[in-house]
Amino acid sequence: MGAIANTSTTLASAVADDGTVVVAYPAGQTQATLNGSTGGQVMVGQDGPYLDGVADNIDLTFGASNITITNRTGAAWAVGTEITASFGDADIDGSYNPAIRVAPVAELTAETGTASDTIADVGASFTQATLNNNFKSLADKVNAIIDVLDDGGFTR
Repeated sequence: MGAIANTSTTLASAVADDGTVVVAYPAGQTQATLNGSTGGQVMVGQDGPYLDGVADNIDLTFGASNITITNRTGAAWAVGTEITASFGDADIDGSYNPAIRVAPVAELTAETGTASDTIADVGASFTQATLNNNFKSLADKVNAIIDVLDDGGFTR
């Protein structure tokens, strides 16, 4: 998780839907450094990421001495589950707002050609096979990017 700060803990007790778990501020962070930040998220075991402020996900509250994570997922989190929380995700253009996500993008279909990590110069001796291979390579790379965006929660 890319973030201003991260923390992990193992749940000492189950957390019901609408229940809370309290975690300490990560080293070097305080209410002043994280309050108002956007892009917080929580992984619950292998489930998630659950995004701060998004319906049916989680809510983060930055208190004076700790952070309260409210479970809004619709399911209980089991005792003994490791949770990993990140706070204040920001990108090169400023704060990322998880409530504003793009619509899912359909993956490309390239039925002919052989994919590789190289786009070949078609050159003066153009062949359909070279062109098909280039399109297949590009389609596979675009699909890999779409998968990363989907897995990272950037699409609805």
